[in-house]
Amino acid sequence: MKIFVGCSSKNEIPDKYKKDCEKLLEKILIDNDLIFGAYDSGLMGIAYHQALKNKREIIGICPDSYKDDFNDLKCSKEIITKNVSERIDKLILESDICLFLPGGIGTINELFLAIESKRSHEFDKPIVIYNSCGFYDELLLFLDKVYNESFTMEYIKDSYYVSSDIDDILDYIDKTVTI
Repeated sequence: MKIFVGCSSKNEIPDKYKKDCEKLLEKILIDNDLIFGAYDSGLMGIAYHQALKNKREIIGICPDSYKDDFNDLKCSKEIITKNVSERIDKLILESDICLFLPGGIGTINELFLAIESKRSHEFDKPIVIYNSCGFYDELLLFLDKVYNESFTMEYIKDSYYVSSDIDDILDYIDKTVTI
């Protein structure tokens, strides 16, 4: 299975997220391939090195403006897109599942585009949000407000799965993804 891992590429994030997410990535990348934003630092770097260690296929996808990032990576496949929007579309298209770990604006953009694309019936792949150390708590509260105040339909919640438990995430993926 090919898993797109959307996450932070910053090394400066708190260690609690690195340590916690590393546990999930160690388990999930044992027998799954990685699709990622082609950068070797932060949580993205942890995912990359875990896939590399397990000799998994690694597909890196980045916009033309960051193509030099491939110089330091050993990807099975390198995809360069015209821009960030095309990159996100390609990340989703190439994957069997979208897994979101803590991240910044880029990760949030990928998450919301994945949810909107699924809502628009552009794909029907699982979207999983790993709420590591409560990282997504405030975002989830905001989404509840969006649903509760009728800015969007509450059934959209069914298009993604949220958990802060590694075994629960792994179990959900095993039960949900059929290739």
